[in-house]
Amino acid sequence: MIMNTTKKLMTLLLAMLLMGGGIAAQAQDKQEKQEVVKLKNGHQVRGKIVTYAPLDSLVIQEDDGTLQTIYWDKIKQITKEKWKPQQTMGSSFTPGKGPQKGYRGFVDVEYYYSNDEVSENHYGFSTSHGFQLKPWLFVGAGAGMKISHKKHRTDLRTPKEDIYMFPVFADIRLDLLKSKFTPFLDCRVGYTLGNKAFGLMVNPSLGCRIGLTNKLAINASLGYSFQSTDLIALDYGDTVIKHLDNNNAGYIYMENDPYHCLSFKLGIEF
Repeated sequence: MIMNTTKKLMTLLLAMLLMGGGIAAQAQDKQEKQEVVKLKNGHQVRGKIVTYAPLDSLVIQEDDGTLQTIYWDKIKQITKEKWKPQQTMGSSFTPGKGPQKGYRGFVDVEYYYSNDEVSENHYGFSTSHGFQLKPWLFVGAGAGMKISHKKHRTDLRTPKEDIYMFPVFADIRLDLLKSKFTPFLDCRVGYTLGNKAFGLMVNPSLGCRIGLTNKLAINASLGYSFQSTDLIALDYGDTVIKHLDNNNAGYIYMENDPYHCLSFKLGIEF
């Protein structure tokens, strides 16, 4: 009985060793036989060719499972090279794996939320345009429009009036990965023109880019917004009441109360 048990254990151990050797061999084979499709534009795609259609195209599966269809007229050379792990914030551009070198444009719809007594909830849109200088670095500039429906103020210091804002800003963005789902950090700094809220604007945010094609993507982000404001205030006392009653409120001085808001953005990239 002991002999039978010993034989079973030895057989099991031998099977495990053979399995482990097979896995190691596969890993070694992967390192030695990764296929590399080099394109005429200087890009390259690494992985395993899964479909090969002469005179038409091929399909290559990358390490993260992404399938890329590449047409023959775009291909310069196909080689086999030592396997290399995927990079984060890499030094080269790869089709289908995050932003590509050159022009990038964004259009976003935006909502800004605040629950304090000074800031007003507002919404609008913006567009930003620039260039991807590195696989991880975008630099550009943009403009937008935001509107806030003024809340009723009981202290009679600020008249009820819609606020219109037209920000102009520089835009710097860091893309943290080269993949279909790319987290990013974005910061917009500029100046806002408007009928009540104007001055310095700062809007850092954290978001995610969902790539649809090499250029087209959806972006969503959550951030913080600081907006300098100059609110027209009214004098206190009977003079104010009299002016309000006559619909001719006396604007006496300017008061700076910055907005502090949470920002939500959803947009498209092209």
